[in-house]
Amino acid sequence: MNKGGSLLGYFILLLLVTGQVRGQIKKTKEKANFEILEAQIAKQTTDSLKLKTARSCLLTSRYQSDTLGMANAYFFLSKLDTHNKLVYADSLIAITKDKRYKEYPANGYLLKGNYSYEQGNYQQALELYLTASKYAKQNGNEYLYRTLKFNIGLLKNAAGDREEAKVIFVDYINFLEQNPHFKTPNNYNSVLFALADAYVHSKELDQAKEYIDKGIFETLKTDDIPLYSYLIVTSGIHQYLSKNYNEAIDSLEKGKKIILQADDLKTRVAACDYYIARAYQDIGETEKSIHYFKNVDSTLKETEVVIPELMDTYDYLISYYKSKGDSQQQIEYINTLLKLDSIKDVNQLYLTKNISERYDTAELIFEKEQLIDQLEQEKFLKENTITILMVFLGGLVILVVYGFWRSTINKKRFLVLLEKQKHKEQNTRGLTTVVAQEYNKEEIDIPGGVVKSILDKLHVFESSDKFSKKHYTLNSLAKELNTNSAYLSKIINAYKHINFANYLNNLRVDFAVGQLTTNKSLRSYTIKAIAEEVGFKNAQSFSSAFHKRTGIYPSYFIKQLNNKN
Repeated sequence: MNKGGSLLGYFILLLLVTGQVRGQIKKTKEKANFEILEAQIAKQTTDSLKLKTARSCLLTSRYQSDTLGMANAYFFLSKLDTHNKLVYADSLIAITKDKRYKEYPANGYLLKGNYSYEQGNYQQALELYLTASKYAKQNGNEYLYRTLKFNIGLLKNAAGDREEAKVIFVDYINFLEQNPHFKTPNNYNSVLFALADAYVHSKELDQAKEYIDKGIFETLKTDDIPLYSYLIVTSGIHQYLSKNYNEAIDSLEKGKKIILQADDLKTRVAACDYYIARAYQDIGETEKSIHYFKNVDSTLKETEVVIPELMDTYDYLISYYKSKGDSQQQIEYINTLLKLDSIKDVNQLYLTKNISERYDTAELIFEKEQLIDQLEQEKFLKENTITILMVFLGGLVILVVYGFWRSTINKKRFLVLLEKQKHKEQNTRGLTTVVAQEYNKEEIDIPGGVVKSILDKLHVFESSDKFSKKHYTLNSLAKELNTNSAYLSKIINAYKHINFANYLNNLRVDFAVGQLTTNKSLRSYTIKAIAEEVGFKNAQSFSSAFHKRTGIYPSYFIKQLNNKN
C-alpha cells in the first residue's frame, strides 16, 4: 500500500470537507440574518411600521459596515416601497456585485427583471434574468436558479413558445412539491396561474380548468389578491373560449375591478377589456364591443406594450368604422396598427432569437460543465480502475450501438425523402393548398373571401421559387400579397399548421432537396454556398432547418446521393 499516496488523499479530502463546512456555516449565517429581519417585519401590523423596521435595519447595518445586513434591508424595502423599488434594487446590486452571497446580487437582478416583465419590456427582462441566473449558478443557489428558469418560461410563453413554457412550468411545480422547504404561497400560486394561462392560450381547456380551479382555491386560502384576480381573468377567458359569453363577461369584469383596486396593471386591464369586447361582439352587441375595444386601443397607445393576442382589436375597429363610412377613423386605427405591429415584430424576433441562442445554449453548456465536473470528481475519488474501465467500455459499446442505430435511421430517412421527391409534382413544393371550404371563420375571424384570396396567392408564391432569391419577412411578404401581417400570420398558422419562419424555411428546404437531387454540380458546393443559393443567410440556419424538416443533415443527404450515383 502506498502510504504517501493515501496520506495525500486524506489531506485533500480533509481540505474539501473543511471547505464544505465553512461554506455551509456561511450559508447558514446568511439565511439566519435574512429570516430574523423577515420575522421582525412580519410581526408589524401596518405597512408604515414594516417600512420603518426595514429602514432602521438599513441604518444600523450601515453604521456597522454590515454589507449583508444592508442587502437584506434593500431587498425588503424594494418589496415594501414599490415607488422606489428600482432604486433599492440598484443599491442592492451595487454593494453585493463583487461578493459571493448566496442570495445576492442575483435577487437584485431578479427584482429588476420582474419589474421589466410586468411593464411589458421583455427584452430588458430577459437580459436581467440571464444576469441573475449567472450569479445564482455561480453562488450555488438552486432555488433561485429554478425560479429564474420559471421566469424564462414566462418569457417563452410571451414569445408564443407555449409547449416549451409548459414543460418549464411543470418542472418548477414538481420541484416545489418535492422540496416543500422552498414552496411558498407566492411561488406556488404563480406557477398555478402560469400553467392555467399557458393551457388557456393553447386552447387545452380541460387542463386549463384544472389549474384555474386549483389556483383559485389556493389564492383564496392564502389571501393572495393579485394572483386571485389574474386567475379570475383567466377563468373569464376560459369561459369565452368555451362560448359561455355572459359568464365570461361577469368573470372578466370582476377580475378587472380587483386588478384596478390591487395593482392597476394596465396590460392586465387591457386583456380584460379585449375579451369582454370579443364576448359582446359574439353575442351581437356591437356598440358595447367597440367601447371596450377602444379601451384596449387607449392602453396600447399609452403604454406601447404590445401584446400579440390583443392586436386584432384594430381589425374590429377598422371594420366598424368602415361600415360607418368614417375614413378618418379608419386611417387613424390603421396607422396605430402599423406602428404597434412593427414593435410586436421586433420584440417577438428579439425574444425568440435570444431565448434560443443565449438562454437555451447557456443551459446546455452549464449541463455539460456539470457533467464534466461530476466525472472529474468520480475520477479523483474512485480507486477501482477496473470499474471505471468497465464503465468506459460499456459506454463505448453504447456509442457504437447508438451510432449503428442512428446510421440505420438516417438511411431510412434518406430513402423516404428520395421517395417523396420522386412522387412530388413539378408545380408544388410538398405543401398542401387549402381549399376555401376548409376555412373556419370562428377560429381565425377572417372573411372567407380574404382567406381564399391569400391562400391562392400563397400557392402562386410557393410555385415561383422567389423565396430562394429574396429575403422575406412577414411584413414584406404581406405587402407583396396586398394584405397585412396579422392576416397572413393567422392564415399560415391555421392552414399550414406552422409559423411564418418555419413555413419559409420548409419551402427553401424542399427546394434544396429538389435541386440537390437533380443537379449534381450543386452537390460540389460548400454547405454555406448551397444555403445561400436556396435563400438561407448562413450554413448553420440551413443545416438546422434541413434537419428539422427531414430528420437528416444536408451533408449526409449529399453524401448519400453521391454514393447512390
